[in-house]
Amino acid sequence: MRMRSPGIIVTSLRPTHEMSDLNQEDILLPRATHAATVVGLTTPRPRPKSKAASNRRPARQQAFTRVELLVVLAVLALLTLVVVPALANNRTGSQRMICANNLRQMGAAMQLWGNDHNDLFPQEVPVAEGGTRLHPLAPNVWLHFAWISNELGSAKVLFCPSDTGQPARDFTGDPTGGYIHPNFRNRATSYFLCHLRSDGIRDLLAGDRNVGWDSSGGCARFATALVANPPQFPANFKWNDGLHNKAGNLLHFDGRVEQVTNKGLGTSGAVLPIDGPGDLASLHFIKPR
Repeated sequence: MRMRSPGIIVTSLRPTHEMSDLNQEDILLPRATHAATVVGLTTPRPRPKSKAASNRRPARQQAFTRVELLVVLAVLALLTLVVVPALANNRTGSQRMICANNLRQMGAAMQLWGNDHNDLFPQEVPVAEGGTRLHPLAPNVWLHFAWISNELGSAKVLFCPSDTGQPARDFTGDPTGGYIHPNFRNRATSYFLCHLRSDGIRDLLAGDRNVGWDSSGGCARFATALVANPPQFPANFKWNDGLHNKAGNLLHFDGRVEQVTNKGLGTSGAVLPIDGPGDLASLHFIKPR
């Protein structure tokens, strides 16, 4: 007798009447399992790896050798020596340009103020006529700059970015940013102001504050001022390390700004007066600190 199962043919040699007494599952399931195994329906077992394959290790990533590491460090050090000074020089140069531009604006403001006062600057005009000459606070350079606040427009032009201290926000008396408040005044000023002892101002008007002097004494404009005498200019009237590293900017009477070193400071026509013998050629100036 033949019995059909899905996809499987089972042949039995027993008589028909005996087959009825058997449980069909006892016959079909074992043989079906065997048949399925034979035709490859079950999942094959993974093949064992060979001994050589099991001993094989993953490839290691290559690392720097000591020589390569030293070469990299040497290149980085060389780049540091080349790039960092260049960046520092660019920053110093830009700060000096801003400083020179500040002086140009100061010169223009002085000229504007002078247009209404017979072409004279505030320190040349008596207080009774609207100037600062011999004002009780005349020895303070901040007074003269505050006097031309309308012409300057901004208090920030009185501060060099290379200087210490803090620029003022405006020309008010506000303790948090007002130029005329004691918290600022000299701390927010980076420039000196001067005149010659002969009548009027010949050529030099202002400059960076980091400059020396010979002595101090009475003054017909500032009441008390610092003095630089031409014979000693190279020795005492020179730039120090502040602001622009033994160099600085000078503001001329006509608004020109000259950038000079100590050597140029001692030979500049702006500093060495052409007219006025002896004491009449001395330079009087005041500075914030």
